[in-house]
Parts: sequence; structure tokens; C-alpha cells
Amino acid sequence: YRLDDNISFRKCSLFEGEQLKRGDCTNYTASEYDWKTYYKCINNGIHLHCTNHPAIELNIYYDSYSSSGYLECPKCKKQIEFDNLYNIIHRCEKMLNIELLKDAKLIRLDDWYTPEVKDKYSRSSNYWIKTDVKVDKDGDTIIIVYVGKKGDKEKVQFFIKPEKGQLTYDHNDMDPATILSKLELTLSNKRVIHKYEE
Repeated sequence: YRLDDNISFRKCSLFEGEQLKRGDCTNYTASEYDWKTYYKCINNGIHLHCTNHPAIELNIYYDSYSSSGYLECPKCKKQIEFDNLYNIIHRCEKMLNIELLKDAKLIRLDDWYTPEVKDKYSRSSNYWIKTDVKVDKDGDTIIIVYVGKKGDKEKVQFFIKPEKGQLTYDHNDMDPATILSKLELTLSNKRVIHKYEE
């Protein structure tokens, strides 16, 4: 991706969070727990490259006494100063949101218009979560949240209806108590908390 005339960027394989393999990340930390080594990208999964030489990753040099510094292309030696590297990374993340939302359908959600995006999150854990946003026959929003355990076909299916202030789950699916201990939902006019016991 191109950020500007000087900086381009890419997402590394650790962009979604820590993983058991570092993949193509070149700036990571490693932590061990549960007898496994997990890798996490120091730059939030964003790696900065020279726009004139897109294959070349920029070197990062910090000032010893502050968060400022500069980026330098090893090939053309061009230097790009920064006050805080994470401001550049956050600009890159905003650019990625443009791609994610460019074809999104807008839906009404408590007088706000929210893009309708299907997504599935899979962090370094034994569980997964998937979300889907739809509209019911009354024209109200339904947010469907699926939660499951990796390797298990069973899932929990929650239905959130913001305009109606409701939170329900599908009784034909897995009992939430089998994988959740607590669910907390904050709506514009109330807060709903469900605690589960096995």
C-alpha cells in the first residue's frame, strides 16, 4: 500500500495479533507461555517501505531521549523524520480501513449509520468469534455474534437488537455456559450483563 510519496507499507503475518509462527514479520518480540512460543509484531503488524523502492523496508532510527527519529531507505539513503513512529502506523491503519469499508452497505444503528461488515476474528487462543450485521423485517438492526471453540462444530449464536435493546441467543445451538463465563453488552440506553455458570 502507498501512504505518500515517501512511505509505502505492508501488513505482516502478525497483523491480526500474536501467532505461533512469525511468518514474514521482521520486527517482533517472542514470549513463551503454555510451553509454546508466541510472536508479536512491535509495529502493530505494519511495516514501512520506501515508495521509490517498494521492495525495500525502511530502517528505523530513534532519538535516544525522545520518541522522535527518522526512517531511512537502505538503497537511496533518503531520510524521513518523525515525531512519533506510531502516528505513521496509525495513518497506515486508517488507510487499511478505507479498503475494508469501501464497498460496505450502510445500516442505521441508533441514529448512527454504521457500515455492514462481516468479519471473523481468530486470535492466538482455542476460540473464535464471527460477527454479521443484518436488518430484520421491521427495518431494525440485528447484530449476530457467533462464538465457538476451534475444532468443534458447535457454536453459540447471540442476537443483539440495538433499537429494541435486546440480547438473546439461539437455544438450538450450544449452551453459552459451556464456553463463556460472562457476556457484557453496552447499548445507548442500558447495559446488559449475562453471567454463566457450568
